Amino acid sequence: MYLKELKLKNYRNYTEQEAAFDRDINLIVGNNAQGKTNLLEAVYLLSSGKSYRTPFDRELIKWNGDTLYIRGKLIETEGEKEIEIGIKDNKKMVKVNGIPLRKRGELLGNLIVVMFSPEEIKLVKEGPGFRRRFMDQEIAQLKSSYYYALNSYNRVLIQRNSLLKDGISEKAKMDMLCEWDRQLVEYGTKLIYERLAFIKKISAISEGVHRRITDGSEALKVEYQSCIDLKEITGPEDIRKRLNVNLERSRKKDLMTGMTISGPHREDIKICINETEARKFGSQGQQRTAALSIKLSEVELIKEETGEYPVLLLDDVMSELDPYRQKFVLDNLSRIQAFITCTHLTGTVEKRYAGGKVFHINSGIITTG
Repeated sequence: MYLKELKLKNYRNYTEQEAAFDRDINLIVGNNAQGKTNLLEAVYLLSSGKSYRTPFDRELIKWNGDTLYIRGKLIETEGEKEIEIGIKDNKKMVKVNGIPLRKRGELLGNLIVVMFSPEEIKLVKEGPGFRRRFMDQEIAQLKSSYYYALNSYNRVLIQRNSLLKDGISEKAKMDMLCEWDRQLVEYGTKLIYERLAFIKKISAISEGVHRRITDGSEALKVEYQSCIDLKEITGPEDIRKRLNVNLERSRKKDLMTGMTISGPHREDIKICINETEARKFGSQGQQRTAALSIKLSEVELIKEETGEYPVLLLDDVMSELDPYRQKFVLDNLSRIQAFITCTHLTGTVEKRYAGGKVFHINSGIITTG
């Protein structure tokens, strides 16, 4: 899978630009605030229907404009595909091969991307929310059913928390909680089952990637920390039973606090280097390398699951890596379409990809060569 062409109209600082990309390496070069990250964001938008930088679509439209249009043509095993996104009067239109999509979930999986930027170190060093978002975003790209289960779970969770805070009697609440709990268990079971399978696969792949990056000096381990006891789990039914027991046990405390204290919305991933938790005790270099290992592992997992490599977006990552790690990343990009942004071409990048396609961006104007 690779992105063949991209058209931008009234997007961020782009008035109207078109570009045709190399199926392997595309180097996006320019000073800061010229539009390099905007270009990668547009590719991400074609994949997910949402920006990774802002929840507000209005911010994507060029200053003083009221409409936006993005079109991407991609090539995959089955042939060519076209994705269009338009925004007008705060209404979003998404089409695939000219057919309007009714739900965002219908877009997921058409163009699969893996994003890596300096912000990704938060995957290791920040709170559980970043790691849950990582799981949710990546699994949803592979399985739209997970996306719908996640949306349903969050909707039910909001309703349940609203009931817990309601001023009605505790007896009335208990009667009504039974139905919300039934739905939380149904959707929560799906989330936990898919997350557990995903993290097992990511952990196995990232262990080998990290060993190669660190030349065998460090051992990386990624563990799923669930709200339920994962011992002797054989399938969804085991998860369903344990999730139900958890909700029953915490019901009185939930009523006291006015919130649901246990469930997939409170889960985490534990990332360890040499059996020590990287978030608490790892150096910044170790945290960055762990994050890099996990993101590169994601690329391999997607290939295993779909039969095709995703498009890799590397936003200003090279400046954060030493020459050895730069070389490791570049050496592992064979057969993968990658977009790499940088302010200038380093010796490592120039040497490895002298034949790559270079795009220069200045004030929203794209030139090649």
